[in-house]
Amino acid sequence: MPDGDARPRLLIIDDGPDMVRLLEALAAATWEVHSAANLAEAVEVAGAHPVDVAIVDFMLPGGGGFSVARRLKELRPGCTVVMFSAAPVGHQAADSPDVDEFVMKGDVRVIRRLLDDLARRVQPDS
Repeated sequence: MPDGDARPRLLIIDDGPDMVRLLEALAAATWEVHSAANLAEAVEVAGAHPVDVAIVDFMLPGGGGFSVARRLKELRPGCTVVMFSAAPVGHQAADSPDVDEFVMKGDVRVIRRLLDDLARRVQPDS
């Protein structure tokens, strides 16, 4: 990251390359974007690049979305964790102390709106 780049940091955690590319395209103008495909990669990336927001897929290899959310909150308590899924798991996400928002995976407009809103609220660390 170049010095002076004050964009908030977003970590996309999804094992589907097409979904990662879609979210990267939605966020690239506003966010410094990083991605991971599983729990181990997410921990590695979050350790190297303190993230402000993480979008976490519910179904992940090597540790489901809730495990990833919990680990991210341990590493960076101030990180906003957005869980997303094509499955109707919003109630489970709402009950998790490690998940701040839930979005259905297919609703690109809602995801974009949420990312725009979060970008305005987040104060990135240098």
